Amino acid sequence: MDNNKPQNDDFSKFPLSAWFLGPKAENSTIWKELFNYVFDDYIHWRRNYFPKDPIIVDRITRRKHENWYDKLTSEIDEVLNQLKLHYPFYSPRYIAHMLSEQSLPAVLGYFAGMLYNPNNVTDEAAPVTVPLEIEVGRLVSKMLGYNPKTSWTHITSGGTVANIEALWVARTVQFSPLIVKEYCKENGINFKIKLPDYNHKTNKYEVDIRKVSNKRLINLKPNEAIFMFRKLANFLINTSFGDEKKVIESINNFINKSQWNISKTGFSSILKRLRLTPKIFVSASAHYSIKKAANILGYGENNVILVPVQSNFKMDIETLSDMIFNLKKNEYIAAVVGIMGSTEEGAIDPLHEIKFLRDKLQKEKKISFWFHVDAAWGGYIKSLFNLPDSAKSRKKIYNLNQVCEFYKKILNIKEQFDIKLGKRTLAKNLKIEWGNDNNYKAILALGDSDSITIDPHKLGYIPYPAGMISFKNAIVTEHIQQKAQYISDDKGGIKNLDKIEIKAIGPYILEGSKPGAAAAATWLAHKVIPLETHGHGKIIRTTLLNTLKFSRYLDFHKNIFNHIDKYLFGEENYLDKFFTFKYLYTPDTNVICFIIIPMKLKDGKLDNVDVKLSKLNYINKQLYARLTINELETPYKQDFFVSRTTFEKDQYSFESLKLLLDRLHIKKAEYNRNGLFVLRSTIMNPWHWKAQLSGIDYLMEFILYMHKIGKEII
Repeated sequence: MDNNKPQNDDFSKFPLSAWFLGPKAENSTIWKELFNYVFDDYIHWRRNYFPKDPIIVDRITRRKHENWYDKLTSEIDEVLNQLKLHYPFYSPRYIAHMLSEQSLPAVLGYFAGMLYNPNNVTDEAAPVTVPLEIEVGRLVSKMLGYNPKTSWTHITSGGTVANIEALWVARTVQFSPLIVKEYCKENGINFKIKLPDYNHKTNKYEVDIRKVSNKRLINLKPNEAIFMFRKLANFLINTSFGDEKKVIESINNFINKSQWNISKTGFSSILKRLRLTPKIFVSASAHYSIKKAANILGYGENNVILVPVQSNFKMDIETLSDMIFNLKKNEYIAAVVGIMGSTEEGAIDPLHEIKFLRDKLQKEKKISFWFHVDAAWGGYIKSLFNLPDSAKSRKKIYNLNQVCEFYKKILNIKEQFDIKLGKRTLAKNLKIEWGNDNNYKAILALGDSDSITIDPHKLGYIPYPAGMISFKNAIVTEHIQQKAQYISDDKGGIKNLDKIEIKAIGPYILEGSKPGAAAAATWLAHKVIPLETHGHGKIIRTTLLNTLKFSRYLDFHKNIFNHIDKYLFGEENYLDKFFTFKYLYTPDTNVICFIIIPMKLKDGKLDNVDVKLSKLNYINKQLYARLTINELETPYKQDFFVSRTTFEKDQYSFESLKLLLDRLHIKKAEYNRNGLFVLRSTIMNPWHWKAQLSGIDYLMEFILYMHKIGKEII
């Protein structure tokens, strides 16, 4: 594909360029019309709801308000003046943090919801937006790979609360079998359960729960633990001809008073009784919210085990396997957390391999674990893989390799482009293609997890606050429900054994009051921009390709250094100052980390020079200082914006990043002492492709901008 013709906008049904306001507010006319439409409709609703009610604020009274309105206007002007110091998140020049444009339907939905101000903690305070939240939860769960009829997904304030809730549910479910065992012992019930190595053909490993050790019970398959209360109820009804209502009441009453009820008796007392220590395994690239969750839930941050990463920042599955297979006798797996889009590097863990590891563990060790995926950043990439029915192949696919090849072929996420400098073409027909086999397989394995965190307010392009947590099995709500008479009449526990129907939000979540506006925003956005390949996937596709293109620009800089110098400074350029840029890994998603490094000229080409890490870090910090805003400046003086991070030994050992650090000629002692300071860009702005059609390549402009600053710094 030619550089001047990037991903085209030829799907008239889903026109990407209509979805956002535009860098110059190009779509402002329709935005104004629709905002006025929403507000006028709201005014009519107020005026006509109680038509016989009197006018309370008459014209005479309103005229007396003029001084106060003048005061208000002055203060609004002050706020607006201050807000003009805000970062221009909407611009293709902003490639720093995980922020960008917000889609038109998302903003309209939020505005409409905000006017009515529903509180989605209960349908009594949000009779419209609670059903919208439940419905959009189904849309998102389907995109992620869950069955929307049997899963449970709701909106949170963000990924942190979603991760806490996932581990909260996992912790509660994990100890439910102990309650069932206690019930069966007290009542002399021969209730059989399936161990993780259960063989469906022979029923060989279906055993009396009373004979199973407590440690083994907390390592059952998550679904076996989730369904256990219901299975016990059905067993008692079928074997004792018991009345369903009485059986359910008996079990629910016992759950409330059980010594193993973690919600009632507390986590620490249960662990003390079991003499066991929990371990949560997660990639070293994990978001800090995992440790925060361990802190809040009583696991303790020291029991979060950071699994080393490889040089591409993906979890090292061999090391994870060794850790799990060599647990001490007094340790158990509380959860394994995979990352789909790490916050700092955008890396995607091999989720399919975590699933295979669980299968192996179940077979060989007869234990299982809760598998959570933190896809706060990368979850929406799955929209690329949601093909419309007409595009789906009817050919039966037998294994993951075939599935991977099928999607790689049909999605065809690649591009061909030229590198241009002014009117000169410096490189022709450069090719980029997103996604290796591991990425495809990992994304397709999302649905094999037990819970998933995803943030609509990131790659969903929804206003804050809008995180989400999705559970594969909606039955988890029966394990965590809180009773609150003023928001629900439901007493909790087991309900209808035939199905589960969720009509409320508040009783099943960690948060209390929550904005229905977030539900309206997310629902409207996902209804009119479908979560499929040629809907939301179009945004994802263009940003993934632009990130790869930027990585090629960084890599190609050393080949066109002299051309850039002459272009920027004329023939009389400072050829005594040489440097280039290096990206540190091939990006999995829309995040890329890179550095500027000094170079020397050798045989007409740029070559490496020895430089101390402390100096390298200093140079990159100087570059970052020119690419962000300090307290003495305003964004108007800044042409481009990036963020930064530091790779440190406490998070990433030298050994885990050895391939990367060796390429940079960084020694272990230096790394352990100083860490590696890197620049970080998030290329999620949807307008890069359209800007290229209009004649400006912001990503190349950014390279030129950094080159100019680099000359000064070096």
